[in-house]
Amino acid sequence: MGATGAKEPAEPGVVHHPPATGAPPWRAAIAPFVVSRLVSAALITAAARARSAPVPFGGFAKWDGGWYTLIATRGYFHGFLNGAESPWPFFPLLPALIRALHWIGPSPALAGVLIDHVAFFVGLAGLYRITSRHFPARTATLAVWAIALFPASFVFSMVYPSAILFAASVWAFDLAESRHDLMAGLVVAAAVMVRPNGLLCAVALAVAVRWSVRRILLVAGPSALAFAGWCWFNHHRTGDWLHFLHAKRGWTEIDLVRFVLSDRKIAIPHVLLALAAAAAVVVVWRRLPQAWVLLSALYLALPLATGMVGLGRYAGELFPPFAAAGEILRRWPRWALVGFFVACVAAQAVCVYWVVYLDYIP
Repeated sequence: MGATGAKEPAEPGVVHHPPATGAPPWRAAIAPFVVSRLVSAALITAAARARSAPVPFGGFAKWDGGWYTLIATRGYFHGFLNGAESPWPFFPLLPALIRALHWIGPSPALAGVLIDHVAFFVGLAGLYRITSRHFPARTATLAVWAIALFPASFVFSMVYPSAILFAASVWAFDLAESRHDLMAGLVVAAAVMVRPNGLLCAVALAVAVRWSVRRILLVAGPSALAFAGWCWFNHHRTGDWLHFLHAKRGWTEIDLVRFVLSDRKIAIPHVLLALAAAAAVVVVWRRLPQAWVLLSALYLALPLATGMVGLGRYAGELFPPFAAAGEILRRWPRWALVGFFVACVAAQAVCVYWVVYLDYIP
């Protein structure tokens, strides 16, 4: 109907609820954000101090956080040497944001933590907003609590790109559903520039916009340009268009074959967390938008070939499983909900102990 702006037909099997009439999304995110970040900060600090490690770099800026803060201060300072780790696998947006905030005053580690906290809060608000569009408001509330207290959610308090990826993916889908396609594309491009997993969001958005060529160009075009720009930078600095990918050889990766046949211990927690996320999607998949199911499948399946260490972290930054979890939890009695979230915090304490105290990779 042209000028009247008729809506597209609803996706089969998906019920669209009117926006929640209560608190705005940001207000619904405050309590889960504050409670969960206090819990995560306390656990990380306690684990770092228990092993007499410096709290910033022995806890909040541990593992990849050290690389991101180093890139923020020194740039991509050396190339990939066969068998050696290097800064090149780490994409540039998070170090650039850290560098910009560090210029104002905070240390690189503190800057990274502050950026991640802001991104996580924005992501929680977006999760409430988009979930309440497809499910009742109670489901949206429980979805926000579920991701905030998920056992791997302590990573949202560390210098990792997970909070940015979570926020970018959920808002990209929300903007696309509202037909703000170019804005959605720019947000996805930001996700790509923190980690190449963001490209999977662009693929899923192509389904979300019903394969409309014009809309695909808007939602995925900026990501393609951003990724091409990063490849050009790699070639300009090193002579290798895919230097960031080849540099991953400096890390020992565990794919599905290796996990089954030999080296299993380090990847088991990641697999368990990913299975929990996948199970939530499977239970509710008929009530989820097809693009959400596709995003979950791509995000959880690809690491089986590229490297399973980090899979638990990826599961924790993927928004559809938590919308699904909220819908599952909505039917539980209050005592069961309390028990579930207490168990989540206990599991998070175990994960923090495993990562910060025992030195395993999150």
